[in-house]
Amino acid sequence: MLNNLKIPIFSTLVIMVLFIFQSYEIINLSAKDEYSKNMFELLEYEGKIRHSLENNQTIPSSLIYKYGIYTYKEKKVVSNLEVMPSTFQFVTLQEKGYLFYKSYFQLEQDFYYLILAKKQNSARILFVTVLTLVFALIVVFVTLYLSFVSGIKPYKDAKKYMNNFFNDAMHELKTPLGVIGINLEMLGIDNKYTNRIKAALKQMQITYEDTEYYIKHSYILFPPEILNLSEFCLERARYMRGFAMSKNIKIYDFVEPDLKVFMNKIEAGRLIDNNLSNAIKYSPTGSIINLKLSLQSDWIVLEVEDFGEGIKDANKIWKRYVRDEGVQGGFGLGLNIVAGICIKNGIEYSVTSELKKGSVFKYKFIPYSKHILD
Repeated sequence: MLNNLKIPIFSTLVIMVLFIFQSYEIINLSAKDEYSKNMFELLEYEGKIRHSLENNQTIPSSLIYKYGIYTYKEKKVVSNLEVMPSTFQFVTLQEKGYLFYKSYFQLEQDFYYLILAKKQNSARILFVTVLTLVFALIVVFVTLYLSFVSGIKPYKDAKKYMNNFFNDAMHELKTPLGVIGINLEMLGIDNKYTNRIKAALKQMQITYEDTEYYIKHSYILFPPEILNLSEFCLERARYMRGFAMSKNIKIYDFVEPDLKVFMNKIEAGRLIDNNLSNAIKYSPTGSIINLKLSLQSDWIVLEVEDFGEGIKDANKIWKRYVRDEGVQGGFGLGLNIVAGICIKNGIEYSVTSELKKGSVFKYKFIPYSKHILD
């Protein structure tokens, strides 16, 4: 995506530089125009003063133009200048917000300096500057926006098509899974082969539900509800025992009764099923899994303990598409989904593991009673 935006970004920067250069030129031209206009007015006022002096008339007063008459030794004769120039060594001078113009005249054999001043009007230059800057920013913003929109459109379309594809694929998978399950029950055959089929079917259903949740959780709300976590844990343990039977693994539950949380049932199912499924998948044949739920220091604590191979890097397993080294199968989505659910619901999660001995996944829920008080 960044590669597709390189040319638009470069073009935008070029346009921005050109606008800055053009703005600088416009401001300079405005300043020169203001200078020329003020100089013309000062020359016109100088003519009026000279005419008055030559005809022994009163010098015309003005609220806009100021003047000062000084001897050649720079002594003041008469002046209404509000601001004095810093030096007399100039013809025109711009400082202290004024434009000064100096000339001289002769009167009764003596020479005098005539200094005229006009306060410069910076409002016009400021207006042109602000207007140019605003226009340049609007052009840059529009260019960047259009570049961004055009740049991400292919990715948005691809995401849309991919979501549609997955939604259709998931829909097409759901019906066959249900048909297989129903027909297995109708056959009424119970042997190691049908048990393996049932276990594989449950694994497929868990993978299906994980994928469906992963696709939909970004745009579908899963509102929290009052959930009896004790009963729900027992229900999910009963369901997963059918999966565990294929490896002769026993699931023992140690569940304190009537522990309630405020959480969406689907998300709770993803959390518990993923932990039990992983424990079954990575435990040796004939081992056991302990499912514990208890109230500890104002927290409802869920623990899933297995006696499998353990985990080499416990920090990496929560990341998307990451599986522990040596693990075969799966997409690396399950525990990433679990971590997202925990963050959303304020559940503290952790894992302790020892190689060749097993792992314990621990989850600390806020009790529903505490939610009410909060």
